[in-house]
Amino acid sequence: MLTNNYEIYRYRDSYLNNVALHHHDFYEVYLFLNGNVNYTIESRNYHLLPGDILLISPLELHQARVDSNDEPYERIVLWVDRGYLESLSSPHTSLTRCFDTTVPGHTNLLRLPGPRSAEMRRELDKLRSLHMQESYGSDLLAVCSLVELMVAINQSAADR
Repeated sequence: MLTNNYEIYRYRDSYLNNVALHHHDFYEVYLFLNGNVNYTIESRNYHLLPGDILLISPLELHQARVDSNDEPYERIVLWVDRGYLESLSSPHTSLTRCFDTTVPGHTNLLRLPGPRSAEMRRELDKLRSLHMQESYGSDLLAVCSLVELMVAINQSAADR
């Protein structure tokens, strides 16, 4: 991460070799948009479908394996500093709960129904747009959008 709090990117690659197995010290929310990708997180393998969301905790080893360059590999990634996300939480609402591997039934993969998946995509697009703006108030609106997104992700993870 280049900034202290969070970063969000949309990537589209036509030719990409496999990404090396790696980890980092921040949270990652990964929305898969397109391609033929298998993803490994700590020895668990996931064949991704468009709309899938991966929740990756700090220090979890993970790797994307692109099976074909026939179609573009597209995804949105949100990286959030651990301390920052905890600071946005409240005593009643932990925004990091969806990443907690000790929660019964925890999984890194959220495969949501179509309308809920589309809602998450809209939230990520909104956050990305606000994050890139420099207009008055866009910084605060981006924080609000991040909190809204993380509440929705945690609710979806809990409902699973």
